[in-house]
Amino acid sequence: MENLYCIPGSSPVTLSEEFLWMVAVADADEIDQMLQTLRAATVYASQWRNSFAPAACLPGDVLLLIFEHVLPGRHTCVLRTLSQVCRRWRSTILQAPLLWRKALNLADRTMWFSEVLRRTRTVPLEFFFDIAEDYTSYAIPNLTTVMNDHFWRCVSLHIEGYKEDIEEIVDSCITMDKAPLLRRLSIHNISCSLPSTRDGEAEIPDTFLSVLAPQLVSLHMEGCVFNWNIVCSRLAPRSPLLSSLCVRNFRIQSAATVVQLLSLLESFPSLKDLQLQNSFFSSEADRNARPRKVVLSQLTSLVFESSTVAGAMLLAALELPSLTKLEATIDVGPLSTDIHQFMEGVQLATCRMVHLPYLYIYYGHHLLIMHSNHHHHFPTLRMTFKNWALRDPAVPDTHFTDLIRGIADVAVLRKMQDLKVSLPISIERCLSPGAWAYFLRHLKMISFISFGARTPVFLIRMLLLDAFRDNEGIQVRS
Repeated sequence: MENLYCIPGSSPVTLSEEFLWMVAVADADEIDQMLQTLRAATVYASQWRNSFAPAACLPGDVLLLIFEHVLPGRHTCVLRTLSQVCRRWRSTILQAPLLWRKALNLADRTMWFSEVLRRTRTVPLEFFFDIAEDYTSYAIPNLTTVMNDHFWRCVSLHIEGYKEDIEEIVDSCITMDKAPLLRRLSIHNISCSLPSTRDGEAEIPDTFLSVLAPQLVSLHMEGCVFNWNIVCSRLAPRSPLLSSLCVRNFRIQSAATVVQLLSLLESFPSLKDLQLQNSFFSSEADRNARPRKVVLSQLTSLVFESSTVAGAMLLAALELPSLTKLEATIDVGPLSTDIHQFMEGVQLATCRMVHLPYLYIYYGHHLLIMHSNHHHHFPTLRMTFKNWALRDPAVPDTHFTDLIRGIADVAVLRKMQDLKVSLPISIERCLSPGAWAYFLRHLKMISFISFGARTPVFLIRMLLLDAFRDNEGIQVRS
């Protein structure tokens, strides 16, 4: 029997005499069965040994945190790979709907997308869809399925499309009129094939803006035509928590009048952040109307772009006790009185701001910019004036004088200490002789003036003379 298990040149194997005798007297079928049993025992032993590995000893919640960290958004390949490492990892991943929510990709094949959607179970969903990035033959049908069957689960929805490419989504009816979890809704550049109502432009269906969304805190609409009255009458009463509103339009047909806008803002008393770009204008009815004051007690940030008159009317009608950031881009009108009216509105809007210690006035790329803050812990006041006479120096203009005088009338700037000026030589014809004297007479706290590298000599001389006449202790750097 010794030759049966002592093979020359091989390592000695210690086996029981009983087992060796069974092998010696077994036929081929019995040996195959023994080998199968040995293989199963080896696999079991290997699995048991692997259970002592550090990765296998990690708690399930720690594993989920690791998977969440390595998993890229809207990508399922990593999850598939991880689920094939071992049985425990596969079980953990299949029972983690939050991981599958992160991996959801609208561009996937419809069958796989439906399976991933099923694995998310009932957790809230977040969707970001850009037709330029996610366009496949499956993307629009997948998103239509979401809008029809799972819109009630959406906590965040961003849809961006161009022209007719996204018609199916807009035209599809949302089967549920409630979105109890929806917190962020963003709609960009959507058009649809519904009957047009404004000069050939088609509006976003009112269904989008009539859904009951009591948790909605952020609404962003850009490049869209929509019904302002629907937002005011249906969305506003149903979304009392809305704190961030951004409307950016590129078509005058979709803009609101100042009175319409104020009526809308009055419906959102919890607003904290408001951004309006080419979204409102001053109509003849606005000029004749006297809108009542709209109090937005929680608004801290106001960013808008408009004409001088429309911006002035908006600021004059708002009461903003908590405002800490005001950024306005103004298309200057033909009348100098427009700037006076606008600066009066700035004074009203910023009257409760704390002092701003810094002011930078500069001109570049046909924009005259006044920036009052480069420190994050101070309030921000920034005004950009575009399309004014400096683009054509041959046109006589006094806008710059009006602006300098208007800055001096803004109370929050009267305690300013640092002034930086960077202006082109062409400013000379737009400046009256007494403008800087008026400016410095009202802003008596200025103790330091800095000039840009190309500031015209006449401007430096005027500022120096006026500054030293009123304050001999002022410091100047050029």
